[in-house]
Amino acid sequence: MTAKRILLADDDPITRAIAASFIRKWGYEVIEAKDGRQALDILSRESIGLVISDWVMPYVSGIELCRQIRAANADHYTYTILCTSKGEKADLIEGMEAGADDFLVKPISQAELRVRLRAGERVIDLERGLADRNHDLNEINGRLEKAYERIKGDLKAASWMQMNLLPSPSQTTLNIASEWRFRPSSYVAGDILNIFKLDDHRLAFYLLDVSGHGVPAAMLSVTLSMVLRPDSMHGSPMKQHNPHTGLYDIVSSADVVGNLNQSFQGKDDQYFTIIYGLLDSRSRELTLTQAGHPSPVLIQRGKKLTVLGDGGPPVGLWPDMKYDTIHTDFNPGDRLMLYSDGVIECANPGGELFGEERLLHYLEKTRTEPLSKMLGGLELEMEKWRGADEFDDDVSLLALEFTDNQQEHP
Repeated sequence: MTAKRILLADDDPITRAIAASFIRKWGYEVIEAKDGRQALDILSRESIGLVISDWVMPYVSGIELCRQIRAANADHYTYTILCTSKGEKADLIEGMEAGADDFLVKPISQAELRVRLRAGERVIDLERGLADRNHDLNEINGRLEKAYERIKGDLKAASWMQMNLLPSPSQTTLNIASEWRFRPSSYVAGDILNIFKLDDHRLAFYLLDVSGHGVPAAMLSVTLSMVLRPDSMHGSPMKQHNPHTGLYDIVSSADVVGNLNQSFQGKDDQYFTIIYGLLDSRSRELTLTQAGHPSPVLIQRGKKLTVLGDGGPPVGLWPDMKYDTIHTDFNPGDRLMLYSDGVIECANPGGELFGEERLLHYLEKTRTEPLSKMLGGLELEMEKWRGADEFDDDVSLLALEFTDNQQEHP
């Protein structure tokens, strides 16, 4: 389609011939139609960007020709100029409402005709440029949509892999029952948690939160979950080989976190917070180390809730940090609740945070409920507070309970 091809429709052959000679002299190709019906037939077969039409013609008038041009589902814009001896304002308005772009008053001035054609050509060139850009944008959008679908598929696969790194739900090992909830804010999370057996009477557990969001945070959280494994064949930081006994000694919680801090310095400015702990079912002792993570809550029979720890430095920011160890008894019926900051920093529509006080009130109220009901209820409380079932930050919960049941369920 080009403005260099012009359809000239006029039932007066002399007027049409004069106008056509002018237009050809200026380098345009002219296709002539003796009336509006013939003009419509030509337009149905050929791509023409500019039409000059007389107003009064047999069969199909110039104004009806404009209407039908505008009603056609063409793939380009057709610029129309109506030639008329009518100069009344109402007639011009009628022509514009029918879809005419411009007007020429008879007798046609050669200079005025040339100016009108140049104006029409500029409009058509602009329309063609926009059409080309729209076509390019549509192609780009199509490629982006395909790329997005591939990325989404990859993220779903990554989410599935991350979920498979989590412990079995509702497990009981060495008389310690555990329940957890894991709610990434997107496909993948910077949070990760686990609980596992170290020997015949000790368990290790952790909940960590990598700074930032999305894939970079998730990649580090997955790396950490692979590092924090009890399998000594992989050089576990939680067990050290004792050359004197030939056995493996359990590493203290403070040393585990300290070693992580040394190993993960300068990792693209990323850092993470963690609660790492050990539970001895024989001595009934709980030891844990807090590194910048929200303080866990100890729920003991007949006692007030206890918030353990006062913060500690995150892991990966400063080398040679010393981490403290928290010691406490952990007896049958006692519970420990670990959570990520996505819980207490969950904001309602007014911007108010859920907060530690509201969390403690909920835990006090549900301290005798089964672990699964306690965690499920907390999720519902947060959704109600948030006013939605999605959160801005990853939400992770890990609850442990020393049961009276001597059976073990892997």
